[in-house]
Amino acid sequence: MSQVLLTQEEAKNNEISEVFNKLHTQEKGLTLSEAQKRLETYGPNEIPEKKEKPIIKFLRNFWGPIPWMIEIAAALSIIIQHWEDFFVIIAMLLINAIVRFWEENKADNAVELLKQKLALKARVLRDGKWSDLLAREIVPGDIVRVRLGDIIPADIKLFEGDYLNLDESVLTGESLPVDKKASDIAYEGAIVKRGEMNGVVVGTATNTFFGRTTSLVAEAKTRSHFQKAVVKIGNYLIILAVSLVVVVFIVGLMRNESALQLLQFTLVLVIAAIPVALPAVLMVSMAVGAADLAKKKAIAKKLLSIEELASMDILCSDKTGTITKNEISVGEIIPLEDFTSEDVIEYGVLASREEDKDPIDDAFFTKFKELKGDVSEYKI
Repeated sequence: MSQVLLTQEEAKNNEISEVFNKLHTQEKGLTLSEAQKRLETYGPNEIPEKKEKPIIKFLRNFWGPIPWMIEIAAALSIIIQHWEDFFVIIAMLLINAIVRFWEENKADNAVELLKQKLALKARVLRDGKWSDLLAREIVPGDIVRVRLGDIIPADIKLFEGDYLNLDESVLTGESLPVDKKASDIAYEGAIVKRGEMNGVVVGTATNTFFGRTTSLVAEAKTRSHFQKAVVKIGNYLIILAVSLVVVVFIVGLMRNESALQLLQFTLVLVIAAIPVALPAVLMVSMAVGAADLAKKKAIAKKLLSIEELASMDILCSDKTGTITKNEISVGEIIPLEDFTSEDVIEYGVLASREEDKDPIDDAFFTKFKELKGDVSEYKI
């Protein structure tokens, strides 16, 4: 529902007075009635999620190469009235579907609960009065105030205040904060490190820099290694089973076998070729893994992601501050010649103090050199 009042280029290049005119707002902010109208027109300030209906989500577990073969085996069991086989096969199918649906549904509920607890709030000027509102209620033209520790709730053009120091690593991946002043754009998702300023909202929801990026990510559809492996196994088993069934039917017809006997042989071949318990065993195993992760406060939204993460050998990241702490740590110390790890640390501290010309440790540093010899070539 979100519409565009002002493009990002216009918001960035136009003067603040022109921005106010195009947004039909003023420094005193919007009225409550106008804000409500805009909320109905442009929609809430949140990235829309495509949520699948529970029944569709459940039935999706019966779709795929291996489920198809299991369902064929169940149909053959009905035709030849092997009810024991039929109930066992159906039980395996249902266990697989119920376990997967239940675990992923629990994960979705946990994520929704976290979203509610972590819902952003913003300081907004309405009817000339400042009030704290949920970020999703912000509309284009609102006047907001951002300060130390706040997360920018929408794309805003700054117009009042000295400066802002923003951490934009979530958007750009750059760990160093950037300075913003009046007439600059502060993008949604950035964190205020220092300063306090007022700004006018120029973009919300998918019309923000963050929203456009999220939309592009949502459009990208990939298939996991696990899914590819299962499909490959399923295709192989289908080809094998169909080939065997064709051979059985040809031989049976040549030997004048009855159709009932041929169906019985077909059922045996299909059940033998299908790992009926494989999907259920996999889902139960992953559910156990999801439970263990939950104890460590990690939510597995999709059970398949557990197998993907478990098969990872190396994780490469080229941006500091996004999925890292932006902190340097020492993994392992490898001392040279007769030095120990303690010597390396001690010398590093002393060398840094000598560079700072700290007279307090001059005697200790000299003594260290006398004990360890000339260590200047090992200086780090």
